[in-house]
Amino acid sequence: MLMFMQELSGKVAVITGAGSGIGRALARRFAAEGMKVVLADRDEVKMRSVEAELAERGTEVLPVVCDTSLEDDVQALADATVERFGGAHVLCNNAGVVGKGDAWRSPMSSWEWVIGINLYGVIHGIRAFLPIMEDQGEGHIVNTASMAGLVAIPGAAPYNVAKSGVVALSEGLFLELAATGSLVKVSALCPGFVKTALMSDQLWTERLGADPGMPETPMGQMIDQVFRQGVEEGIDADEVATQVVDAIRAERFWILTHSEMRHLPVERMQRAERQENPA
Repeated sequence: MLMFMQELSGKVAVITGAGSGIGRALARRFAAEGMKVVLADRDEVKMRSVEAELAERGTEVLPVVCDTSLEDDVQALADATVERFGGAHVLCNNAGVVGKGDAWRSPMSSWEWVIGINLYGVIHGIRAFLPIMEDQGEGHIVNTASMAGLVAIPGAAPYNVAKSGVVALSEGLFLELAATGSLVKVSALCPGFVKTALMSDQLWTERLGADPGMPETPMGQMIDQVFRQGVEEGIDADEVATQVVDAIRAERFWILTHSEMRHLPVERMQRAERQENPA
């Protein structure tokens, strides 16, 4: 079987949410592979910091300020990528946020923000870059979901919905491309806790223009504490980036970064088969 993405050097990687966390680690890893790197992020300051780091090492870098919840922004990202580098070979739809507060009593703006970035951001990315990859005859799309896309977490409804959606659209796209003989491949990245700025109060405040404070319900407080502790004790983002590159080379769909969590979605489906209530 012919596998196109074994040699990454000289090819083009596009990463959304590239200013920090997993996105920054992916940018560093792709640069180390000799790829040209397109950085996309809402936070220009953080993105420029990553740009400077990669450029100092001799990587060709294109930074683009981009809000992935906006279709026009993502299309502009694709246009800028093609104009600068002539194509795109790896797309990491990685930008993501976690909602806080009471999903059922807080303003709908919190739902719109989480769904807009985590789910619509992936949709916009695929729609903008898939035609480019199919026209050039190769490419790999990596969509960042979460273990929360495979096993629901209480107290995080918008996040669960968005990440479950990312898993579903990724699997559907994988099957569609395989059925049509496309040479573009797809992976669903489903990490557990990773050391990132995902729980940043500053990010929440900047977007919604309010002091996030503590979540309003006991369940919200508990989940907020669990997420914060999990992120603090999570695996290093560099480890995630290594697994992503390995999956691209192996043309592997599933990237479940935490081996100790891989049994959880299996047990969920076993309960479903037995028609047992969620545990």
